[in-house]
Amino acid sequence: MDKLVINLVTRSYDHLMPLACGDVVAEGIDLRLDRQTAIGQFMVDLSYQAGELSFSQYLIRTSQGDRRFVGLPVFLMRGYRHRCFYVLRGEGPKSLKDLAGGRVGIEGWPDTGNTWSRAAIREQGVGIDEIDWWLGPVDDTTVDHIGQRPQLALPPNVRPVAGGRTLQDMLLGGELEAIMCPWPPNAFHWTPSPIARLFPNYRQVEQDYARRVGFYPAFHILAIQRPVFERDPWLARSLYNAFDRARVQSQENRRFLGDVAPWLLADLDESIELLGADWQAYGVEANQEMIQALCDEELAQGLIAQPLDAGGVFAEFEQAMEQQ
Repeated sequence: MDKLVINLVTRSYDHLMPLACGDVVAEGIDLRLDRQTAIGQFMVDLSYQAGELSFSQYLIRTSQGDRRFVGLPVFLMRGYRHRCFYVLRGEGPKSLKDLAGGRVGIEGWPDTGNTWSRAAIREQGVGIDEIDWWLGPVDDTTVDHIGQRPQLALPPNVRPVAGGRTLQDMLLGGELEAIMCPWPPNAFHWTPSPIARLFPNYRQVEQDYARRVGFYPAFHILAIQRPVFERDPWLARSLYNAFDRARVQSQENRRFLGDVAPWLLADLDESIELLGADWQAYGVEANQEMIQALCDEELAQGLIAQPLDAGGVFAEFEQAMEQQ
């Protein structure tokens, strides 16, 4: 019997290489993996039957009754966010508590990473309503992409940047105390750079945060277009198992990839000591605390109107797994 062709779009993560190289295959599927940076088109382009999806967007859509996608607890992208705060070098805030009453730039309001960043602010006792937020492109490299981000209705203390300005321009001009964004603004790489991280020692700050919260935040998940899932629900199991095997194989190979960084082994040892050997595990049970924490933050930050329970977020996937 011919295999079912599935076009799937994700970013090019190292833990997907066993899939991309054919070392791992999805049972019953001719998986055509499109690895690129721009993953947002999966939400509107039906030529992709499955793909990478913002975890926050999935929760928001689920809470609103939008059932276009079926989420799988395959957490493709994770990270801590204290590294994502930028200030003028030698000036401005010195801690997250110092952001209270200040002006902070942000490039996307409902984005999962920014939701976790605001969670870190709230963890330090600062309400997100205590900050004057400015929404816009970080620098000239993000201008063409910001309009593609669904922003939802903005809270009254979030104002769009007008006049073609960027958050970087506003920070350099003294109109902002900080920028909160996933990757450094262009000027961060200038020599000398006028921009610095709020936490130069973000590694230690994030490790301390990890010890307090006890989980590794996820940003993106894997999802299937609903008509595809309902026609062939067995796809959920096949894709999940293939992605999980690729993750485990990549994880087992890390200690042999010394060319990635000179002290990779030391980093791995330190991460395992802090987070456990399987810190990128998929599945609901292994990530229950993290999933619930994000659901709670979505509610606390006004991104969803009603509470979501971690046990129900991937209910359709779990039902499909039980029925096969």
